[in-house]
Amino acid sequence: MPPPVSEPFAVPRWVRAVDIVCLLLVVVAGIVAMSGGFRLHIGAWRIAVTSPYPLLLWALAIGVVRQFSTTTAPVYRDLPPRVIGWWRLPAVPTAAAVIVGTRPAILLVGYLAVFVFGYAGGRAPLRHFDNELANLPVRWDAGWYLQIVTSGYSYVPGEPELQQNIVFFPAYPMLVRGVGRVLGGQMLGYTWGGLMLSLTAFFAALIYLFGLARETLDEDEARYTLWLIAAYPFALFFGAVYTESLFLLGATAAFYHFTKQQFGRAALWGLLVGLSRPNGFELSLPLVLLAVMGSGASFAARSKARRDELLKALAAAAMPCVGMLIYAAFIWHLTGDPLAWVAGHVAWGRRYQGYQGLAALVGHRYDIIANAGVGGYVASLPLDVLNGLGVVFVLATVWPVARRLGLAYAVFLLINILPPLAAGGLVSAGRFSSVLFPSFIWLAGAVPPRHRPGWIATFAALQALSAALFYTWRQLY
Repeated sequence: MPPPVSEPFAVPRWVRAVDIVCLLLVVVAGIVAMSGGFRLHIGAWRIAVTSPYPLLLWALAIGVVRQFSTTTAPVYRDLPPRVIGWWRLPAVPTAAAVIVGTRPAILLVGYLAVFVFGYAGGRAPLRHFDNELANLPVRWDAGWYLQIVTSGYSYVPGEPELQQNIVFFPAYPMLVRGVGRVLGGQMLGYTWGGLMLSLTAFFAALIYLFGLARETLDEDEARYTLWLIAAYPFALFFGAVYTESLFLLGATAAFYHFTKQQFGRAALWGLLVGLSRPNGFELSLPLVLLAVMGSGASFAARSKARRDELLKALAAAAMPCVGMLIYAAFIWHLTGDPLAWVAGHVAWGRRYQGYQGLAALVGHRYDIIANAGVGGYVASLPLDVLNGLGVVFVLATVWPVARRLGLAYAVFLLINILPPLAAGGLVSAGRFSSVLFPSFIWLAGAVPPRHRPGWIATFAALQALSAALFYTWRQLY
C-alpha cells in the first residue's frame, strides 16, 4: 500500500480530532434519520439516540467553538482534495473495482440459486425474515454470530456435545453490534450491518494486500493478486457474515506495518487478529520470525538501538497471543475454565490429533482412491475434493512462497492449514485457505499474462458453485 497523502500544512492534532468528531456526528445523524435510531444499556446507564436533531446541534456547537478557537482550514475543505489524492493511489481504485466486479455477482448467484435450486430439505433451517433478499446473509455460522450480537455469550456446563457460541471469538460480532445499532438496533440492521462490515474490511484488506504484493511484484501483477483472491472458489466468505474479511484485513495489515517497522500499528492489528478467530494467536509466530530476521541481530546483540528495536518488534509480535488471552480471561469468568472455547470445538467434530490426524486423513483418502479410483473418490466425496483442492493449492505454494517472500510467509501458510487438518480433516479447509494471502501473491507473479483470464475464469466458476451450495443451505464444508 503506497504511503498516505502527506499534510499540505501543519494541523494540530486536536483540531483534526474535533473536525472528525463533527463529521461523524453529522454522518450518524443522517443514519439515525433513515433508520430510526437505537437504544442500548451500559450497566445502569441507558443511551437512546432516536432523533438526528440533538446530534446536529452538538455538531454545530462543537464546530462553532472550533472556528473561534483556530483559523485552520476545516476538515470539510481539507478532506476532499485529500480523498481525491488517496483515490488516485493505484491500490484504491483497483480494490474498489474488485469489490464491485465480484461481490454483487456472487450475492446474485446465491439469491438466484434459492429460487432455481431451492433449499436443501425444502426449507431454510434458520430464517429471520420472510423476504429472501433480506434473509440472504443469514446462512450457517452467520446465525451464531448474530446470536452473539443480539444476546451475547452463553454457556451450558456439562454438555461437551452441545454446540455453544463461546467457540466464536468476539471481535467480529462486537463490531457488527456497533454497526447494527447505528443502523437501527434491529435484526435487519445487524444482519446487513454485518454484510457491510465484511465488505468494508475486505476492501481495506485488498488495499493492504496490494501494498504487500508490490514489495515483490510489479504494479500489474499486484492488481492481478487482488483479482485472484477475490475470484478464489472460497472467496464468497468475504461477502458473508463471517470473520474471513476481518481476519484477512488484520493479517495483511499486521504484516504490512511490521515490514515497515511501524510496530505500534502492527501491534493493534495483531491484537485484532488475536480477538477474531481461534487460530488468530498463531500469527505471532511468523511475526516473531520477521522480527528476528528483520532486526539483523539476536537478543545478545551489542547495539542498544538494535536491541530496543528488536524488543519493540517482539512486543508487537506478541499481541495476537495477548488477544487470545484476553478472550480466554473472559471465558474463564463466564465458565470457570479459560480453555472452554477450545473444548467447545469437539461439538463441531474437531479434536486435535497431531501427526496421527494428518496421517489418518491422507491414508483414508489414499485407500478410497486405491480401491475406487479418482472417479470413485469424486463421486463419493465431491465436497471433500473441492476443499482438498484448496489445501493442495496452499501446500503446493509453501516452498515457492518461502523462496520469494520469505520464511515468515511460508510459516504463516503452514500454521493456518496443517493444525485444522489435524483437528477436523478437510472440514472448512477451503474456507481456511481463502485468507492465506501469500499463496495468491506468489501465484500472481508466477502466472504468465496470457494465462491470467483462464485462472480467473476457473476460480470464478468454482466460486459460483460454492455460492450456490452455501446460499441454498447445502453442505459446502
